[in-house]
Amino acid sequence: MLKKSKSRKVQPTAHQIPVIAETTEPYLPNSELERIKQKVGFNGLAPAEWALLSKNVISEDEFNQVWNDLSSPRNQYQLEHGAVYPVKLAERLIKMYSKEGDFVLDPFLGIGSTLIAAQALKRHGIGIELNTKFTKIAEKWLEETRGLFSNNLHIKVINDDCRNLLTHVQKDKIQVTITSPPYADFIRKSVQDRITTHKKSVIKFENNSTVKPYSDDSRDFGNLSYKDFLRELKLILSANYEVTKHGGYSAWVVKDYRDTKNKIPYVPFHSDLAQIGQEVGFKYHDLIIWDQTGQRRLVLLGYPTVIYTNQNCSFIVVFRKS
Repeated sequence: MLKKSKSRKVQPTAHQIPVIAETTEPYLPNSELERIKQKVGFNGLAPAEWALLSKNVISEDEFNQVWNDLSSPRNQYQLEHGAVYPVKLAERLIKMYSKEGDFVLDPFLGIGSTLIAAQALKRHGIGIELNTKFTKIAEKWLEETRGLFSNNLHIKVINDDCRNLLTHVQKDKIQVTITSPPYADFIRKSVQDRITTHKKSVIKFENNSTVKPYSDDSRDFGNLSYKDFLRELKLILSANYEVTKHGGYSAWVVKDYRDTKNKIPYVPFHSDLAQIGQEVGFKYHDLIIWDQTGQRRLVLLGYPTVIYTNQNCSFIVVFRKS
C-alpha cells in the first residue's frame, strides 16, 4: 500500500505576508478600519506601508524581488568609492524616519548616496565629506539627477571634517541621519590581508570587492586604531545628538568584523556603537539586519583548524533623540 506523500509547506515571501492594516476580517467596524487605513503617520506612511517597512531583517529574498541594485556597485561613481550602500537602502530608511520637507544628514557622505535618496523623496539634505575627490563626485552625481526632482530642495555638500559638524548645521534641525562611517583601519588591514595571506585564494580573486583605503589623511577615520576610532566617533555622535530634532532618528549602517592577527576573533562594532550612542544621550531605538548573503561568496575561514562563520550581514543601528 502506497503511503501518501506529505506536501511541504511553502513559506510566504516578504511581500506575501499579510499585515494587520490589510486584514479582510477586521475586528473593527468597516468604517473605523477605513478611517485607520486612510490615516498617515509622522512620516507620511499609511498603515500598510508602515507595517511592510517595519521588518527588522531586510532579507535576500526581498532584495531579489524589489531591490535590484544591491549587488556589486554598478555606476562609475560607486566604483570610485567601493564601499557604498545602495541608494534604495537609504530611501527605505528615509521613508521610515522622516516626511517630505524634513532635513536629512550624512556626516560621512562619501559619494552622496544618502543625498541622492533624500532628493528623490523630497527631503532637504546636508552631507559632509572629508575627501575632496568624493565631494566632487557627490556634487556631480547630484547635479546630474537634480533635474529629475523638485528644484525647491536645499541640498548641500560640504567638503570638511565632520568633527566640525556643529559649525555647519544648526542645533535641533535634523530629522534623520543616515550614514556609514569608515570602520577604523579595518579596510586597510583587509586589503593588506588580501595581498599577503590570501594572495592566491578565492578571497582575493572571487569576492568582487572594490574596497580600498580612502586616503592617507591623518584626520580620516579609516586610518585610526579601533580604540581611537571609537573615541572620535563618540564626539561625532555627541554633535549628531545636538543637531537632531527632539523625536528625530539617527541610523548607522555598520559591520562587525574580525581581527585575528591580534587574536581578537570578533569585534562587535555594532554593539560598541550602540553603547557610545547611548552615552551621548541617544536612546537605542532599533536594530535592523541587512542580509547580504546573496552578494558574498562563502569562504573557508580558519580551515582546517578553527572554524569561523562568514560575516554576510550588516547591522543598521538606529538611535532616537527623546
